Amino acid sequence: MTAERTRDAPCPGVQITQPKRGFRYGSEAFWMVGRALLTRPGARTGLDLGTGSGIGAALLAARGVAAVGVDAWDAWAPLWDETLASSTVAADLSLRVCDVRAFHADAPFDVVISNPPYFPAGTGPVAPDPWRAAARTEGGAALDDFVAAACRSVAEDGVIVFVLPLVRASEAVVGFTRHGRGRCGVVSVGGRRALVIAGDGAPSVPEVVVEGDEAATLWYAVATGAARRADSRLDGLARSRSPG
Repeated sequence: MTAERTRDAPCPGVQITQPKRGFRYGSEAFWMVGRALLTRPGARTGLDLGTGSGIGAALLAARGVAAVGVDAWDAWAPLWDETLASSTVAADLSLRVCDVRAFHADAPFDVVISNPPYFPAGTGPVAPDPWRAAARTEGGAALDDFVAAACRSVAEDGVIVFVLPLVRASEAVVGFTRHGRGRCGVVSVGGRRALVIAGDGAPSVPEVVVEGDEAATLWYAVATGAARRADSRLDGLARSRSPG
């Protein structure tokens, strides 16, 4: 499948090629990467399940985390080739066509992130654009398949961060518990979306964040590498949220 393309630079060293129309990455990619890096400081390896344009994996690699992104939608492959050819990141970055149900890691990852399709198969509005439909509506792997893949791929002391509609957060928490990652927490973002975090460092009580407030700004800054040069207040907040 061909698509008119555009290239964006979400942070230094990264050039993401994606369709000019239809699906495009959003702020949730920065939230999950930033929160994952804050929750698991010193992470060396990362996995992005359902990577789409590759944005989550590329942000991790730009921050020095060797990253693998997997997605079943093979139409992404030629766009990934352009992304990899035009990006210069601080750690290894690979993007693979693979259904998450078939993915098995060679070694466990320190962080696993995912922004799986928002709507269960047969529900919600199905976008007429095939790129957007593949990204937003389950067509093969369901949410529990993403949860299972994350749980079998993460290190014992690793962290998992998913971005989901808030109404599906409890479904994910149940899944993480069933698949052996019982320590989970939910961060509501903007009243409609949620970060679901599993592993050490998950919030012990639900958190509520408004888009654009200090926490969301911190996630974005950490994901892009801007925190240490943009605002000393973010440095202090990052230290306060890191263990030790």
